[in-house]
Amino acid sequence: MRSLPAVAVDAAMNIFAKPLATSLSLLSLLRFSGRHIDRLYLQFEPCGSSFDRASPYEPAEYLRETLGDRVMIVQPDYWLGRNAPERKKLDDAGCRLGIRYEYAFERTDKKYLFILHNDVLIKADIIGVLLDTIGGCFAAGSIGQCWNCPAADAETARAAGFPAPCTPDSYRDFRPDFAGLEALYDAALKTGRFVRPYRQGWERHYRDCAWPLPECRVNEWGCLVDVEQTRPLVIPEGDILPFGAFEQCGAILLDTATSWFRDLNRHGLRARNVDLDPYLTHWVGTGKKSAYSYTRAEANAGHLLKKGFPDFVAWCEARKNRMFD
Repeated sequence: MRSLPAVAVDAAMNIFAKPLATSLSLLSLLRFSGRHIDRLYLQFEPCGSSFDRASPYEPAEYLRETLGDRVMIVQPDYWLGRNAPERKKLDDAGCRLGIRYEYAFERTDKKYLFILHNDVLIKADIIGVLLDTIGGCFAAGSIGQCWNCPAADAETARAAGFPAPCTPDSYRDFRPDFAGLEALYDAALKTGRFVRPYRQGWERHYRDCAWPLPECRVNEWGCLVDVEQTRPLVIPEGDILPFGAFEQCGAILLDTATSWFRDLNRHGLRARNVDLDPYLTHWVGTGKKSAYSYTRAEANAGHLLKKGFPDFVAWCEARKNRMFD
């Protein structure tokens, strides 16, 4: 029988390419928060990057040798990519488990699941602080894609008739009606502020209730979810879309966890905003950008691995897996 941590949490990561960044994300997580973690669920997308010399599976193989069957390597039979799932197909487990992180959500036997991006650096015990602060909330982490939201800008909020902007800590109190939501986006467009074109198809999601706003979510690059509290409300047990599901909104998609976050809040549950800057650094968008930005981010991860994780570097060199070529 395995000896489990006093507070056992499972962790889940969706992996697209980035073998060096993936290694850094996982090894730094285990260094600072490993005492809280039982199983790691590593879900791979069925494609990598043409810029990589090494396989994206190398960090998973290293951890399998280190942690044994605590590392679950998941390759779904069905891959959604960046497409919204069809609700009518989500009764089919094969289709449903193609959603990011879903295998972990349905297989974990822990109260909490920690979600992690594969392009972060953990700098301190992030799981410990989230366990200490989540309380009775259904999730804890960095709340809101506020850089894309007109409600977060004081000038735009005032122009739309609101006395103060919305913040990650006050998102529960910023509750416009549908006309107010439209006014926010109108004000942003008049001043040239960037907003995503959700309003081309947002009526079915926001007309009856405009809160939480379209950019509200708990950000997936590092968050703790209370699975025990949310599982009965989320497909396949309930009717709320899973955490990892995108949702179609006109011509574009509502981002990962937006629908999940919105509907759990409307159900009466609460999320807790936590400043993650002392615990996590996130390099945004390195997977889909130019060859230069991708290879530069990987080189930076490689430098940090050589500096901080010599056992892993030695393992790679012994395997001649080209991780550090």
